[in-house]
Amino acid sequence: MRILETAFDIISQFGYSGTTMGKVAKTSGLPIGSVYWHFESKDLLLAAMIEESFFRWHSETAKRNRPKAGEKFDEHVMRIFGATDNPKFFAADFWRLGVILSVEKFVPEQTARKRFLEIREKQREELAQWWASTLTQDLLQTQPELPKKLSMFALAMQDGNAIAGASGESLDDFQAMLAACLIHIVDQAKKKLPAEALES
Repeated sequence: MRILETAFDIISQFGYSGTTMGKVAKTSGLPIGSVYWHFESKDLLLAAMIEESFFRWHSETAKRNRPKAGEKFDEHVMRIFGATDNPKFFAADFWRLGVILSVEKFVPEQTARKRFLEIREKQREELAQWWASTLTQDLLQTQPELPKKLSMFALAMQDGNAIAGASGESLDDFQAMLAACLIHIVDQAKKKLPAEALES
């Protein structure tokens, strides 16, 4: 949709506070009444931007990134985060905007903020499910919360990188570093297993 594409261009240039309905209308060449006809407020426009960006990203990445049969945790993490030929796991558009909205609890755009937090929770659950299927059973039995903790850690790191990106300081090799951290956390968890489990 022309309005959403224009809004993405504007927010990438002028940021959250610099994006206005008037600017979207002027840049898209549409009457402002037409913009308001599709989106009654900036809040609903931002919510639609988050949903559209997430839908595009998830439809392209979910099938490719879910664990393959017999894939171990470190193999899976390296494939989705560590491979240089894969697209970035998180979509910068919806994640960066969503992080800004979620940090600012009292921004007027509460619908957009709520939608991002729902998407973020969906991502946490999806990652936890993936990693519960790739970790060993003995590890899951002794530390059943590990998949959830790993997914929360991954999203927290992504939040930080998104904020850094907003100031032009995001890490180019962030995903590889994240993969290394996740693998290290699991390696440390394995050291807490009983000796008989390590031998099996």
